[in-house]
Amino acid sequence: MSALRVALMVLALGCGSFANAASSMTVTISGTVLAPTCVINGGRFINAYFGDVQTADIDGSYKTIPIPYTLNCSSVESSVIRMQVRGTQSFTPALLAITGIPEVGIQFIKDGTNLAINTWSNFNRTSTPRLQVVLVKRAGSTQIRTGAFFSSATLMVEYL
Repeated sequence: MSALRVALMVLALGCGSFANAASSMTVTISGTVLAPTCVINGGRFINAYFGDVQTADIDGSYKTIPIPYTLNCSSVESSVIRMQVRGTQSFTPALLAITGIPEVGIQFIKDGTNLAINTWSNFNRTSTPRLQVVLVKRAGSTQIRTGAFFSSATLMVEYL
């Protein structure tokens, strides 16, 4: 017998034994179906600047500035959409704290109405709410630290 025939017979016998073996295994397939999301400001940071502020003029209306942002909820089918500004509370729970200046807080305003931080507020998905901020001084404060100030918060949008 030639070496080629012997090799073919061994190969054929080996394959035959595998052909007779049978086994089964359960295959589990999983994943997560996600709903489309609203896109806030194209995924970029939102910045708002007060510029120079006179401490004596801080009264809850002086230097009201807009929050420049975009909101795209075009792929969302729900009509119930809400937003929240999440951050560290100031001397009153409705205001955002300013680092290093405990006697001044930041009031958010949504479409002309005060928006307390860490509180949900509904809106219509067909129009982007107008957001503004203004500085508010603690009642009775006479000494406010001067210098640069900073604060940050997270704008959250969800639909139900």
